Amino acid sequence: MVKQIMMVLLTILFKLKMNSAGSVNYAINKDTGVAQAIVPAVKLEQKGNTLYYFAYTMEGSWFQAMEFCKGLNMDLVSIETEEENNFLFDQMTEFFGDTDEYRFWTSGTTLAYNKLVWMGTGRPIVYGNWYPGEPNNSGNDEKCIEIAYSKKGLQWNDVNQIRRRHALCEAKITKSVTDMVSKLCSTSTSVKNNN
Repeated sequence: MVKQIMMVLLTILFKLKMNSAGSVNYAINKDTGVAQAIVPAVKLEQKGNTLYYFAYTMEGSWFQAMEFCKGLNMDLVSIETEEENNFLFDQMTEFFGDTDEYRFWTSGTTLAYNKLVWMGTGRPIVYGNWYPGEPNNSGNDEKCIEIAYSKKGLQWNDVNQIRRRHALCEAKITKSVTDMVSKLCSTSTSVKNNN
């Protein structure tokens, strides 16, 4: 049984490594530890234990974008550091180049608590790369955070949640295939040693 599980995990690891250009089409289910397709045949960007999906073909309200990401077993992105913001800008630059501006929804909002929080994590927003003068809650109806990509950078703005924007989704990988294989190998070795 251990050998069969190790073969399945090695096969999954091989498939993950064989994806081209850093794309990953599988994530590890946090409850079962089993790899499952998130977005078949769609390139995902990976940084550390996080997968990102730039849903530039999807356009909708903040709630529609959230629902779209949830349908992929993902959340709207929560950008918690300058490093993460810069990584996303670099990936967008590689993908979009010097094209027009693209606007994406994040999980940032004031809807639930009347203060800026990431709905994806429940954490307060402490880092921000805001446009000058933002957030300003103009007209007292800008409750959600968008990020705007242009060749100048990735800047943030609070905006009304009914505006149509693209979705930027993320998923955390909680167990790595490598960790699972090494644990299985050590379990297999200890079982052999006990026999």
